[in-house]
Amino acid sequence: MSLEQTACEDIISDLKAFERRLTEVIACLHPSTIRWRIVLIVVSICIATGAGQWLMDPETRIVPLSQSLTNHPFFIVSTIMFLIILFLGVHKRVIAASIITSRTREVLNDFNMSCDDSGKLILRPRPTNIT
Repeated sequence: MSLEQTACEDIISDLKAFERRLTEVIACLHPSTIRWRIVLIVVSICIATGAGQWLMDPETRIVPLSQSLTNHPFFIVSTIMFLIILFLGVHKRVIAASIITSRTREVLNDFNMSCDDSGKLILRPRPTNIT
């Protein structure tokens, strides 16, 4: 084998190892992403339900705001839970896989490559220099 063939085989094996690791990382993020999406959806539905009950209550227009809110603890608890999970950064965990793939695409763009949403590498043809 020539030196060039050995170098090409090393590069190919490195690319395959990188692709395997990238797909592994993205695949490991999906179960937690789905869980956090479900949590966000449930809390959002609770807020919407509580807000609907609060707004449809005929006493809401009569009593002061603080009294109206204390009359609807489900809405208050749901809103507080939503704010807590947002402050903990759950919204970033929901999109973690897309953050990793977009940053990887930015880096791979310098090497005339890209990747799909699952982490598989996409090799682009080399640009031809027309002079």
